[in-house]
Amino acid sequence: MISVDEARAVVRAHARPLGGVERVRLAEALGRGLAGPLRADRDDPPFDRSMMDGFAVRAADATPGRALEVVGRIAAGQAELPRVGPGEAAWINTGAPLPPGADAVVPVEQTRGEVEIVEGVAAGDNVLPRGALARKGDAVAPPGPLTAERIAVCAAVGADPVDVVPRPRVAVLATGGELTEDPGAHEIRNSNGPMLRSLLEGCDVADLGTAPDDPAALGEALAEGLRHDVLVTTGGVSKGELDLVRPALEKLGVEVAFHGVALQPGKPVLFGTHAGGAAFGLPGNPVSALVCARLLVLPYVHALQGGGFDDVLRPVKGRLASAVRASAKRQRVFPCRFRDGAVEPLPWRSSADLYTAARADAWLVIGIGKDLAAGEEVTCLVPRPR
Repeated sequence: MISVDEARAVVRAHARPLGGVERVRLAEALGRGLAGPLRADRDDPPFDRSMMDGFAVRAADATPGRALEVVGRIAAGQAELPRVGPGEAAWINTGAPLPPGADAVVPVEQTRGEVEIVEGVAAGDNVLPRGALARKGDAVAPPGPLTAERIAVCAAVGADPVDVVPRPRVAVLATGGELTEDPGAHEIRNSNGPMLRSLLEGCDVADLGTAPDDPAALGEALAEGLRHDVLVTTGGVSKGELDLVRPALEKLGVEVAFHGVALQPGKPVLFGTHAGGAAFGLPGNPVSALVCARLLVLPYVHALQGGGFDDVLRPVKGRLASAVRASAKRQRVFPCRFRDGAVEPLPWRSSADLYTAARADAWLVIGIGKDLAAGEEVTCLVPRPR
């Protein structure tokens, strides 16, 4: 059994961006992985731009008490510009191009009448020079997930459509003969499948449904899942006689990198690789599956799309609202709520307690054998918004 950090290091080492490029419309690109550096198609701004509403002037003429002759008005987007000569000024709007002859802008609040200078300016004041933000050919965004801000940059440089990394193809399979959509007295519904599909939004997800505890049927379902970039299973990875996932995966050519992590919940988690990608065997208890997915699966698929492995969970510090007991053998990841620097552990009843997990917005990390007292500073993990 390895530590959580060791398990994450193993998974991180195998998490490389997918090859290939897909071109998509910018309106559909949010969250996709930019395939390469985004470059400016022209200088930005493409002209010397006024940063204020006011008057374009020659700075040498803009001395307090001096009246200037207004020779024109300039709006943003205007192509024909008046020339500003000695003793002259042109009304100019924010964002408009600086006219020839002018070298500064006097804000309107520094003038009176038509137009007397109240407070002077120096050359370059209130002007954003051509190319100050980017020069043609400059890299303006690195490869990685396209956030709303990066979408705006794409639009600004005319990158529509935009080249992105293909979506990871992820197969989700829940195992266990007790799973059914219409449960009897001794059966349960499959909550893991819908949960994982939601977590993996942004991937090309294939829902393989459920597989019984039967070697032949399980092997057939796993073989289908291994045709994808990533296979994620739940259940069947502990040490019972019906825990058949590991031997079935190994029979299909998966090399198991680890099976068992000092983690509560989530101890039986499995990770392996094969020629076509990777396989994660998550425990069947829903909260165990959820914790393992957040710590291991989501960082992996995020990295496949060009994102940072460690960007999925944001560590934040806060003060513990109540004491929490540690485990002597495993690192605990405990559902909590994070509010204004306070970390409130939730009354978690078991690794099957989805109801408490659904109220959590963060996860408290508790080191092995380190009980935590109320008021103590702790680190919790907050999922980053997608």
